[in-house]
Amino acid sequence: MVASISERRAVGDWRGVCAAGMVDAHVDLPDVARRWGTGEAERIEAELHGFAPDLLRRFLPRMDTLALMPRQQVVLSRLSIPFPARPGRAAVLVVSLPTDVRAPQRLGLRVIDAAEVGDGWLDLPDWCWHAQASADRRWAYGASPERLPWHHPDGRRYAPDETSPGEPADRAAAMETLTALLEAGEVLAAYQTAGFVVDHTQPRYGSAFLVTHQLTSWASTLPLLAAEYRRLAHRYGHQSLRFASQLAITATDDGLLRLHAHPSAYKLPGPLVGVPAPSEVALLRTGALTADELHPLVHEALFPDRDQRRPAARPRTGKEFRVRCGGDWHLLRLTGGYLTTSHHDAAEIERELLLAQLGGPINGCANAVRAWRTGAKPVPKEIRRIRSDLLARLFHGDTDTVLAFVEAGLDPELRDGTGSTVLHWLSHLDHVRALPVLLAAGLSLDARDGEGDTPLHRAAAAGAEDVMTALVDAGADALAVNGSNRTPARLLQETRRRG
Repeated sequence: MVASISERRAVGDWRGVCAAGMVDAHVDLPDVARRWGTGEAERIEAELHGFAPDLLRRFLPRMDTLALMPRQQVVLSRLSIPFPARPGRAAVLVVSLPTDVRAPQRLGLRVIDAAEVGDGWLDLPDWCWHAQASADRRWAYGASPERLPWHHPDGRRYAPDETSPGEPADRAAAMETLTALLEAGEVLAAYQTAGFVVDHTQPRYGSAFLVTHQLTSWASTLPLLAAEYRRLAHRYGHQSLRFASQLAITATDDGLLRLHAHPSAYKLPGPLVGVPAPSEVALLRTGALTADELHPLVHEALFPDRDQRRPAARPRTGKEFRVRCGGDWHLLRLTGGYLTTSHHDAAEIERELLLAQLGGPINGCANAVRAWRTGAKPVPKEIRRIRSDLLARLFHGDTDTVLAFVEAGLDPELRDGTGSTVLHWLSHLDHVRALPVLLAAGLSLDARDGEGDTPLHRAAAAGAEDVMTALVDAGADALAVNGSNRTPARLLQETRRRG
């Protein structure tokens, strides 16, 4: 995705950028010009030419499952002036996130009026999503004009026992100090260093423990929290903004920021505050990440005089490992999505799996095959890692990697933790390319997941009518009833009403 987006942005193809970044662009520039004027249309077009959805995804809110936060609205705008109070004055780009945690992880992009953004939205600074915000991006990542945090001006990383050289203090040194406080558990001192006066007044509702817990869990927003408050307070004209469910930020008369308990913070008007501090420089510090592995736009900001050589993305479709089987260690080979062993033929493995369903014992090799297909415990470490990687790529729409697994040999019985086959996730993929390949690999059009849904039911629940048409044309049962006694057509009606 990163490579495709970079290529298309280089030639000025912002619609191609959206397509490569799994963004549905509902933007009509002539209509923008009619509604807001030529100047606003030109500004929106300039923002679109710098749009970086691959970088944006790094900063979008997510659930614990790594799925994008459902129904969240995200404002993107490079306007430096406050948003107007009256409609019809300024246009802004808005990104909408999927409507459900299991929906395809696609984004929607449209233009609305700045005065009609709504309530409870996320407003991201331009370094999170625009290619040309290099200077702001460098600052946000904690770098001073001369050096990166935990690095000398010549680019050398600090030695393991080396600390900040001290005076003169710069942006990088401030980042080092703040991180040291957080690593030492000095959370309140870290907030104070970032420019906050923390109000210790016992909240009228809730508990002091809850507020302390929120301060700790949101410490990852430092050191950007103060800068984001000031940016958003200026843009929207709100002096008190939401930070967490019971925490609010208010400017004091002396220019400091007061962080205080607010039992109704979630009801305050205005945007949500808090962009996680990027972690790439810290990973560079430990050697867990190299400069060549950075996102190109981050590399450009942090290493402006260096040529990046990004490693080619090569999906791991093969792996060998040993498992205990009886009294011996047997070699298993994972080729694409198929797990085989030279010590047992396919018929013997299937017989073992059938006996296990009847309550009988199962040998180590057959247990590994079962773990690969279903995730049933115990799962060998290598199988768990590769399964997780493949299922994550499937969920997030990485069609190329999924097809690489299929071409190397996909077990048609492979299922995720919900009992879904790869075909159940078809609406997340490029179905035009994926469907014929998956059918040729032996996957069933009418396989049931743990809730009795067929792939057609799942496409209906996602509102993917083009995928439904392709499945029916391929022979899927349009009248199949799931565990809730619903047909795909009824599920689609329910999805339309919710949307």
